[in-house]
Amino acid sequence: MKGSTKVTMVMLLMAGAFIYLIFIGLKEGSMFYFEVSEYNAKLPSIATERVRVNGSVVWNTVDYDTKLRRLTFTMKDTEGPERLQIEYMGAPPDLVEQEGVTVVAEGFYRSTDNVFVSSKLLIKCPSKYERKEGDKV
Repeated sequence: MKGSTKVTMVMLLMAGAFIYLIFIGLKEGSMFYFEVSEYNAKLPSIATERVRVNGSVVWNTVDYDTKLRRLTFTMKDTEGPERLQIEYMGAPPDLVEQEGVTVVAEGFYRSTDNVFVSSKLLIKCPSKYERKEGDKV
């Protein structure tokens, strides 16, 4: 092969690898985002898909097993009465036990025991950090 042909082949391989990495990154990084009521309405058709579910923690349902490092709680829809049981393995995030804290759980639905298995929990900032009406910027 000539030198320019080798360079062209290497460039094509690098471009193909780059496009492949972008495609994989977009596939891994993009997922559906639901409120609890929306998610429950779509079950069981999306039970096996990884999604993010937003809701508030029902305060008196938080339980952490220190031996198993398993956190379980009930998540309530921010607007309505719909609920979803959550299980998370790992150390509990700060503020999760505060009443009314809003959480985004990322994971999938385990239909055998009707539990949403979360691999990541994101706690939203409390409303005390939001600007009140009439406050100056």
